[in-house]
Amino acid sequence: MILKQLSKLALWSIIILWGMGNSAFAVTNDTLYFSVDEAMDYAAVHAYQKISSDYDVASARKKIWETIASGLPQVDFSTQYNHSIDVPVSLLPAEIIPEDMRPPGVESGDKVPVSFSTAYDGNYSFSVSQMIFNGSYFVGLQATQVFLDLTRHQATKTEIEIRDAAAKACFLVLSARENLRAFEENLEVNKSLLKETEALFKNGFRESLDVSQLKLMVREAEKQIIAVKRNKEVAMAVLRFTLGLEENQPVVLTNEVLSLSGEAVSGKAKENGWSPEDHIDYKIAQTDVESQKLQLKNLRAGYLPKVNAFYTYQKTGYGDEWNIFGDEWYKAQFVGLSVSVPIFSSGMRHAQAQQQKLAWQKSKNVRNQTIQNIKTTGLTALTDYNSAIDQYEIAVESKELAKDIYDKTRTKFINGMSGSFELTQQQGQYIQAQISHIQAALAVLNSRIDYMKATGKL
Repeated sequence: MILKQLSKLALWSIIILWGMGNSAFAVTNDTLYFSVDEAMDYAAVHAYQKISSDYDVASARKKIWETIASGLPQVDFSTQYNHSIDVPVSLLPAEIIPEDMRPPGVESGDKVPVSFSTAYDGNYSFSVSQMIFNGSYFVGLQATQVFLDLTRHQATKTEIEIRDAAAKACFLVLSARENLRAFEENLEVNKSLLKETEALFKNGFRESLDVSQLKLMVREAEKQIIAVKRNKEVAMAVLRFTLGLEENQPVVLTNEVLSLSGEAVSGKAKENGWSPEDHIDYKIAQTDVESQKLQLKNLRAGYLPKVNAFYTYQKTGYGDEWNIFGDEWYKAQFVGLSVSVPIFSSGMRHAQAQQQKLAWQKSKNVRNQTIQNIKTTGLTALTDYNSAIDQYEIAVESKELAKDIYDKTRTKFINGMSGSFELTQQQGQYIQAQISHIQAALAVLNSRIDYMKATGKL
């Protein structure tokens, strides 16, 4: 009885868990919710560029085994079956053929046609070869590992670029959403003012000019909303592409641009705390130096001899009928060593080595240049970040002042102490201050991402 109850309980548990799993999948499949950090992490796995770079890394790993396998035993099988439609004929002097065996009419000095082949022949063979010594092989093993490291570094750089693009795409969506929210609030305020003004105009307390002016303000607000909605749609399309999503996949960002910018301002950047040697660009440059050095080493290994061992087993059959497989087949075997020693190339190998040595020295210069460029870029990004913070703080204060002026002008307008023209001016000033505030927030967020990217912290 107890076992039956436990079995029923287990069955119901499975059904409930299955239903919860399907429900969660449906919600996830319907709409994806991301914070900016989550969107960056998602893009770093699912973006199209990331998938391509993963294929490159996988291919580089296979390249290592390809190089290793080239130094292991190589076994080949080959076969051939021939039918000579016209059997080849050779001409022999009649003197080497006994007189009693010569064809009728053949005399000394004539040529006798003789065939040494059969109409059908075939052969098959097995061959095994093994590299004994090849300097380039051992250099190649080192080079493939360096190539894998370079591919991994390139994949890391691609991931950084993806995270940068994903963050900035999110910021565009969030700023468009904030602009839309601000414009919709302004539209509601303008509609309310228009309704009150039309009522006052009917009672003779307002002029038709005030009504027309407010209608114009409503139309302008509606036009702004249409433009912002289109900008938001474009920003969402860019975000979906950056994340590697389908074009119709619903996405919701859980952050707010102003809260993020506030965090970015409070976490003011510091110049110290990072090393250029940790930057991915330096790692790529350093790996390229190692690669160029190995290429030089490989060219120098070309002066060394190459030694290979081989073994071949072969059988050949002949016949004047097409089915030669019942006849006797003749065996042959070969075993030996092949040695190749470079002697003289008229200076070609030396010139190649000198060119590669110059390429190696150039790569070291590029590495030094990369270090200086990383330092300069980091300093520039730091300056831009702090400058964006200063501009953001000014924009916040300007918005507060513009709102105060607009609120007071609107109060005066409602009480009949101000005209619609002045109200329009102050509202336009306030709207511009809102736009500048959001643009400054966007600049702070982008400059922070740029600084993190420049210092290798993204």
